[in-house]
Amino acid sequence: MAFKSKSVKRFSVRGFLAAILHPFMTSPTDAPGVFASSDSYNNVGDWHTLLLNNELSSQCELERMVCCKCTTNVEHEFLLLHFRHPTQHHAVAILVLDRTVRQESTENNNGNGSSRSVGIGQSTIVSPSVSATPAHDSIFTTPNNGSAIQSYLTNRYGQHKHLCNLDFSASARPSAMQVSVLLCVLRKHSPTYHLWQYQCYWYAYTVWEALKRLFPGYRETTLSEGRSRFCGQEVRKAESVEAVCELYRAEWARFENAAEERRRAKEEEVRRLRMEGLVEGRAQRQPEVDEERRQREEAERRANEERRQREEEKRKADAESRRADEERRQREEAEREYEAELNRMRARMAELERRAV
Repeated sequence: MAFKSKSVKRFSVRGFLAAILHPFMTSPTDAPGVFASSDSYNNVGDWHTLLLNNELSSQCELERMVCCKCTTNVEHEFLLLHFRHPTQHHAVAILVLDRTVRQESTENNNGNGSSRSVGIGQSTIVSPSVSATPAHDSIFTTPNNGSAIQSYLTNRYGQHKHLCNLDFSASARPSAMQVSVLLCVLRKHSPTYHLWQYQCYWYAYTVWEALKRLFPGYRETTLSEGRSRFCGQEVRKAESVEAVCELYRAEWARFENAAEERRRAKEEEVRRLRMEGLVEGRAQRQPEVDEERRQREEAERRANEERRQREEEKRKADAESRRADEERRQREEAEREYEAELNRMRARMAELERRAV
């Protein structure tokens, strides 16, 4: 029991410190489209363009997806996308993804009473006619703090609940760019909002199931029943997951090929500019290079001359030493001959003296 109490206390302290320090952790501003300094509302095509123009944004990873459902009126369904920053790992942004009807189309239809707008907070979720109308697939981004996203969800959707969570393992998280390519594929696959096929239920379901199939290695948790249901009854929707996955694979292959071509073109441009810079730099520095070469050659010439002089002096010194050695040898030889001659003369005189006696 004592061990258990100690463990709970340690966990509580850690959570308390995290709660205190979290407000002081600055939110990134270097990943537009994911981490925003102000509210940003884009269709999926514009969001894809934002990611294309910023490498950090495109590298943010989807670690959790939450399927949500309004609990009043049209029971609209939408998704929350939790993206983690690629370098500032403490930072997580929550983006809102949903499909609605394009507003101008509903205004045109309101005259015959075939569509209606249901007020939710300070905005509206539109209930369209049975006929196909242009769809609006959008991403909403807000500054990275809990109050901002909660305020937006309450104002736009009113009362809502979380139906299920999809948590991706660290090794299987799709990047923001991969998610944006999938959303663009869905947009091309079905650009219209049809009440019995391509409505918000179809959109949330297809995004959810396609990401599960394309990025296995996840944990799915059901929190509440009612997914793809209206007033408890299952809503008809098109079955598009397999087709969308195939379209995504082809589109992602094209995207990677285009990215590789852009990378190679950029590297080639860098090499070209570097070579042009080198050539231009060499031309500008040519007088300086020539002067440096002249000075180097002059220094080499002086060094060679000094070496030649040293060698000549050494040669003369060696010759003088040999001459002195030769003179000394000759003197010693002459002295030896002189001494020998004296010895011979002494010997003759001594012989003459003996004879005289």
